[in-house]
Amino acid sequence: AMTNGPPSGGCDRNPCSNTPRSPSMAGGKASTCHDSPSRKAATAKPRSATYPTTSPVRMPPRTRCRSWHVWPTRGKALVTRALPSISEFIQLWRAVTANFERVAVLGLGHIGGSLMHAIRHSGLDVVGYDVDVRTAAAASASGFPVTRTDAAAVRGADLVILAMPLPQVPDAVRSLAPHLKAGALLTDVGTLKAPVHAAVRDSAPTAMFIGGHPLAGTEDSGWGASDPLLFRDAPWTLTVEPDTDLRAWLRLAELVCDLGAKPVPTTAAEQDDAVARVIGLPHVLAEALALTGLAGGPLGLSLAAGSYLDGSRVARTRPDLVATFCDGNPPLVTALDDVIARLVAARDELAASGSVLKLAVAGHDARINWEHRHFEPVELRAAFDELCAHGRGGGWITAVLRDENGVRLLGMRPPS
Repeated sequence: AMTNGPPSGGCDRNPCSNTPRSPSMAGGKASTCHDSPSRKAATAKPRSATYPTTSPVRMPPRTRCRSWHVWPTRGKALVTRALPSISEFIQLWRAVTANFERVAVLGLGHIGGSLMHAIRHSGLDVVGYDVDVRTAAAASASGFPVTRTDAAAVRGADLVILAMPLPQVPDAVRSLAPHLKAGALLTDVGTLKAPVHAAVRDSAPTAMFIGGHPLAGTEDSGWGASDPLLFRDAPWTLTVEPDTDLRAWLRLAELVCDLGAKPVPTTAAEQDDAVARVIGLPHVLAEALALTGLAGGPLGLSLAAGSYLDGSRVARTRPDLVATFCDGNPPLVTALDDVIARLVAARDELAASGSVLKLAVAGHDARINWEHRHFEPVELRAAFDELCAHGRGGGWITAVLRDENGVRLLGMRPPS
């Protein structure tokens, strides 16, 4: 399900921004997405254009068709989503091979648990593991296969998803490396990508790894907060590097599309730089705002309303989780320098003229322009440079189309 708004920030398990997410056309409940992009789009209409069938990557046909959805949302902006034509839809409906036969999810908290539900709903076999016996028992009681060890979970799996907190990832990779099936794809769901890439290079250099980051967390946590619709319309970064196996990348992008999310191709370095400004920085500012409000005394806190509550809301996130998506990310220092310079300029303007109007106008325009961006459907090749340029330009993938001529990618991005 794709609507307006290119991918924006999000985090591993941090609270959501309370931005309403469109309900599923199948009757699913509405949910919220952390720092999710604007949902202000009118109902999209299918495209009927005929696409060329050239691509540098050749792939066999597959069994299941993509899950295309059209989401009615609120707002004035009108954005269309790149959808397949009727003939393309029928072509995929009649396809005859599977993507992943077995998926292992390690870590069954809010994100991992939601992945278990969503992947099973997509028709794939999925097995889980969690170090916490109570979490594992809860997942098992819900009817999911849960193993006693991580090695047992990954044995025979075509796709292994690391859904544990970032500090646990290096040890997990080291432990799992000997048990991975030949040709298995390894991915994760953490906020920062460079540290995970480094851990895989050090502990499992022969593993096929693609970093992932679904920007879809809510304020809830644990297995009990699992939601099969959590990833609907959520940006989901998938790292692509010069040495990335593009066939593996496309397989994972297909699954992300199946879950209703928006695959965003990006390098690990560019992803970490972007999330520093739209995830790490908002959390640091929220903590500072919460402390500044507290310093104002009981009267100020008794008068705290929407502005203070909204601005400090993500300060409710568990501190150890805030650290996982802020610590060890140098671009966050640059982002802090940027915002500090803007605050100092506003402070000086207020002291000199008694007004913050200049900052207010600039900030207002930036936010309104972000909400009312327009996008156009595009088709792109499965090539490193083109994928990176697409993500860097604010685009995402809407469908992976396979036929006897190869693979084609449909996407959305701002007009050039």
